[in-house]
Amino acid sequence: MNTHRLCLVHPKDPRTAPVGTVETRLHAVLAALPADFSVLFVGSDRTGDLVPGVSTPIDVAGRAIDFLPVSRAGRGAFAAALVRHLPTIRAAARAEVASVSVHDLTWVPLARLVGRPIVLVVHHDPRAGAVAGRTSMAAALRENVALRVADRIVGCDAGFVHRCRAGNPAIAAKTELLGLPSGDDAGAASLFDEDLQIARLWERHRRLFDAHPPQRGQHVAA
Repeated sequence: MNTHRLCLVHPKDPRTAPVGTVETRLHAVLAALPADFSVLFVGSDRTGDLVPGVSTPIDVAGRAIDFLPVSRAGRGAFAAALVRHLPTIRAAARAEVASVSVHDLTWVPLARLVGRPIVLVVHHDPRAGAVAGRTSMAAALRENVALRVADRIVGCDAGFVHRCRAGNPAIAAKTELLGLPSGDDAGAASLFDEDLQIARLWERHRRLFDAHPPQRGQHVAA
């Protein structure tokens, strides 16, 4: 069995307690790491005890992953550090079957430089709360570029998914709605549903690749 190498790009330290919905969901996704995946978490060192650009094996929720911190603070610092450490990231993410996971529109263009297909997870509609539906030109451009660059788009917000499907046929074809856990739910029924939704997210990465061995590694937006 070939191990699927997943490069997860997000300015978080997976060793620290999750803060907010996005980090809570990331923690839940990592806790459900399937046996046929290995994870390279490209993030930020929030405790200052690691060397930027050097991969370290760590444990997250009982799962072993590789943590490659590229910066120590700030979104701007993270963007610059991604570019600076790109050769190291590309080498650490290399595998016969590999993909990239991004959970913020901001990092999609830089994550594309890793050279593997991307599954973008959009946790909140970036235009939610905008006055009269207006958004800045920079924000609209960032969203448009990210949606075009990503190979698969998973939206956790129904309004966002509807807007994607209505705006562009090419984006609509690779966009789907997936309700990931927020950490606010309780009860056995909801836990079962959360496990199923997380399993579906891992499956999005598997489906980027043709299942037939001779074509393995040729990704498609299936």
